[in-house]
Amino acid sequence: MAESEVAFYSDRLRIAGYLHTPEDWHAGDAPRPGILMLSGYGGNPHFDCIHLMRRLCADGWFVFTFDYRGFGNSEGERGRHRPLEQAQDAFDALSWMQTEPGIDPQRLGVFGTSFGAAHGIWVAAHDERVKCLVASAAVTHGERWLRLLRRPWEWLDFHERVFDDARRRVRSGEPTIVQRGDIMLRDPDALRQRAAQAPSGAALPPEDIDLESAEACMRYRPEWVVDRIAPRPVLMLCAERDALVPPEEQLACFERCGEPRRLVRLPGAGHYDTYEFRNPAVSDIVHQETAAWFTRYL
Repeated sequence: MAESEVAFYSDRLRIAGYLHTPEDWHAGDAPRPGILMLSGYGGNPHFDCIHLMRRLCADGWFVFTFDYRGFGNSEGERGRHRPLEQAQDAFDALSWMQTEPGIDPQRLGVFGTSFGAAHGIWVAAHDERVKCLVASAAVTHGERWLRLLRRPWEWLDFHERVFDDARRRVRSGEPTIVQRGDIMLRDPDALRQRAAQAPSGAALPPEDIDLESAEACMRYRPEWVVDRIAPRPVLMLCAERDALVPPEEQLACFERCGEPRRLVRLPGAGHYDTYEFRNPAVSDIVHQETAAWFTRYL
């Protein structure tokens, strides 16, 4: 397996990409399906996706991921999280994959985890180049997700703060800078995950973020368009003890999803148990179900 750093452009910004090429593929061989991997809210594919990428590549697929604009090695304004802009990066990543020798441009799949699964749903609903989708521990309705992370009175205060800031900002033009954990509240498991990231060798995503990012998140609702993916297939993986993206997020969306579809519940699993480094038994299921889905539909 070869891992190479590449680049593509989205809205004229240079986006850093990372391509995994199967070890048994050689120039001149028949093209193979390609899988696009989309990382979560922190925008760190080297932590969110790398283990599963390597396993899927070892299975024989080309696998590609990238740093969202403003994150990692990509160009773009730091401290800005705009779902529609990140979705545009994903559209352009698919276009790049269609230019890469060895990748069959007609057989592209998407795997997204957490907020990356939100992008996976959005992109698949709007782009028929995506032939099948796997959404793991998916955020599917931005406002509901942020509300589920808070106690009722905390949500009311936070909602008022976000839209008070919007009314102030449109007059002043000045952003309000907060910590990312003020928007995406971290449960104890998420705090442990961030502590584990530091020694992993992967760069930690920036903490400073504008409060407008929360407003943009509230208006991002891939659940509203998930029914437009059918008849292309959707697999959803739901961690039943997920406190960061509660199961209601996946279950409500799955009910709106057309056929063919499949829901896999991961009993006893928390959000980060779906990642390779946390719980091998759970991550093995994620890999097996994902590989079987792509094998069947790509």
